[in-house]
Amino acid sequence: MEISYIGEHLLPGIAGKSFIFVAFLSAILSVVFYIFASRNKSGLNKWDKRADYVFVLHSLSLLFSGALLMFLLLNRYYEYKYVWIHAENNLGAEYLIAGFWAGQEGSLLFWTICQAIFGFLIIRFEGNFKNEVMLVLSLSQVFMISMILGISIGGFDIGMSPFLLLREASENIGNPFFSNPEYLKLITDGNGLNPLLRNFWMMSHPPVLFIGFAAALLPFAYAIAGMWKKHYHEWIRPALPWTLSAILFLGAGLILGGVWAYESLTFGGFWAWDPVENASLVPWLILLVSLHLMVIAKKNKNTYLPVFIFTILSFVFVIYSTFLTRSGILAETSVHSFGNDGMGLHILIYILSFIAFAAFFLLKNIGKLPSDANKDLFSKEFWLFIASLIIVLAAFQIIFTTSLPVINKISGANFAPPTDVVAHYNKWQTPFAIIVALMLGIGNYLKWGKNKIKEFFKSSWFAIIISATALIITLIFYPINNILYQIMLLFAYYALFSSLDNIFRFKQLHISTGAAISHLGFALFLAAIILTFSKKEVISKNTSGFSLGGNFSEQENLLLIKDEILPMGNYYLVYKNKEIKGERIIYTIDFLKKNKEGNYYKAFSSYPSILINEKMGNVFEPYSKIYLFKDIFTYVTFAEVEKDKNRESLELINKSEIALKDTILVNNNKLVFVEIKTSIDENTATNNIIVTAHLSLITHFGQIYNLSPKYQIINGDVVYQDDLAKDLGIVVRLSSISEKPYHIHIEVLQEREEFIIVKTILFPFINILWLSLIIMLSGIFVAMRKRWKQYKNINQ
Repeated sequence: MEISYIGEHLLPGIAGKSFIFVAFLSAILSVVFYIFASRNKSGLNKWDKRADYVFVLHSLSLLFSGALLMFLLLNRYYEYKYVWIHAENNLGAEYLIAGFWAGQEGSLLFWTICQAIFGFLIIRFEGNFKNEVMLVLSLSQVFMISMILGISIGGFDIGMSPFLLLREASENIGNPFFSNPEYLKLITDGNGLNPLLRNFWMMSHPPVLFIGFAAALLPFAYAIAGMWKKHYHEWIRPALPWTLSAILFLGAGLILGGVWAYESLTFGGFWAWDPVENASLVPWLILLVSLHLMVIAKKNKNTYLPVFIFTILSFVFVIYSTFLTRSGILAETSVHSFGNDGMGLHILIYILSFIAFAAFFLLKNIGKLPSDANKDLFSKEFWLFIASLIIVLAAFQIIFTTSLPVINKISGANFAPPTDVVAHYNKWQTPFAIIVALMLGIGNYLKWGKNKIKEFFKSSWFAIIISATALIITLIFYPINNILYQIMLLFAYYALFSSLDNIFRFKQLHISTGAAISHLGFALFLAAIILTFSKKEVISKNTSGFSLGGNFSEQENLLLIKDEILPMGNYYLVYKNKEIKGERIIYTIDFLKKNKEGNYYKAFSSYPSILINEKMGNVFEPYSKIYLFKDIFTYVTFAEVEKDKNRESLELINKSEIALKDTILVNNNKLVFVEIKTSIDENTATNNIIVTAHLSLITHFGQIYNLSPKYQIINGDVVYQDDLAKDLGIVVRLSSISEKPYHIHIEVLQEREEFIIVKTILFPFINILWLSLIIMLSGIFVAMRKRWKQYKNINQ
């Protein structure tokens, strides 16, 4: 008997599924129609318009489905699995919006919407290559949308729908909870967004990254179109603005992720070489290679084969990064990876299909590609080509190590990932960075075509001298012992000063302004990496005198008892208080210094926090005090976050039998049993007995506290009247009278001391690193804007 469920909002879900299905069918039709349009050589091409209309229908269907999913999230309709997983009652609207791309289905839907919008722009503005480019884009949409179809054919599931009802999820089939027609009344809250994602930077990082992924499809599509039409040179000009757009958005997404990691995570840095981070970095590097090879090919009409290869690989690696992230194969090695839910095979088919598709055109055209290469080894194009190959080698090393779980899965081997991931990648990537920096510096002074060595040195001598001088000054005032880091810093300075030289003389040298600015930013970035991370210093050595146990390094963590001042590096720290704001516990830690008179004064306050989340675990959030030339990065590594009502306010530290005039030790203090007095109250119906013990607590500083705890029997009941040494927080209780003459039993208790354990890291010159990234993105933006203007003029 079918159950009639009460309270479910089914119409938006049915509509959302229907729009996705229409989008899928219209994408298939678009592929077919664009094939016919591409094969039609006549002036009147009816298939062209039909394909465009169908793709517009496809785009609108995706937009409507996206709007419906956002509607479900904002209204917290928990009958839908995706909403229940990523929303909850106390989430603000901004985080509900972020929930759209927080999961597999929503992020794929967002990605397809971005590609659909880019397709609409191609229809609107592209001329010569429109049909072929749209064919490739539509084919990609077929694969992408199939991943969110959520239908089953012959027992084979195709995709996962974002509009799946919670009761229809495979794990809930047969669950007696959903046999209740009014089950929805019992679901009062959702699971909620991962607390790590409740951050401004994570609201922007994923969508910007997905826009970059979507834009990376267009250079691939233009490369296919160029081979399809055998226009091996003409496709490069319209592909350039899309390539720069993909580089800009993908680069911005990576940087936003780095800022999020620095401000929200506690590993102490902005890049941890996490496998999923690496998987997104590699397509960006290959896109850079593709861009520079496009520039060479456009200028010299050669190197077409590597341009096609690396333009194709750039998007293949985008899909591969998606495979690594969504297949669950990196679940044990990455904090960003999705779980294994059957998506891996689906994406693998997508990758192999696009590789086969591209390989077909490449093999078909490889013998027809012009190969008139410039043989001059001292030319801008040659050094640019070699630098591009070095970047390819760097990308290969990254993706090879990242793919070890995949290699193990395929081969049955058991290659272990590096124990120290950061050290492993730094060891490999530093030589690559050195070579690229050197080539960048040299390339800045080379012109296209043949160059004379004499003219080169005449142009570059000033940058060479000032770079060497800058290195010497740096090492005098800021010693760096690693020889590779010294070499890298020297070549980074050379690239930096040569780029500055180019910016001031770009008219004479015919240098692109955008390229000069982005190269300046990249050179400054390389220098900042050495200046910041070679001198990164943990300054929180434990000076408290208390052992931290085996879970916390004594050389990197400091135990702070509330209101006690302890030295740390050039500062003195005191834990002042904590404040609970909503789900966060915010700790106030004052960083103090001493003046000439030896008095403390506050240099600044740090406010690390803990985001409490009982469902997914607490998140420790760092706080950075930002100065012009350094950041002081502090976070709590341990704190007792249980509510006070769940804790005893006193803890037993000593329980002893003591004889008159004897002494026992309590926390390095002496407790002396001085005398005992007994009295009987004869005025009551039952004799009440009061026993008073007089004790002296003598601190190791010689201070004496006279304590008189009482043991009373009132109406047959035992009542304790404890005494407190207030300044020490020590309470003494007379617990009973011993059977031995002049002996008593006492308990010594102490008020629980509130404490936290913190870790503090000094990052010198990290703001130069942020500045370098802004400069680099600005240069890419300037170059992109120029290429879009050229693209617009061509197609007008």
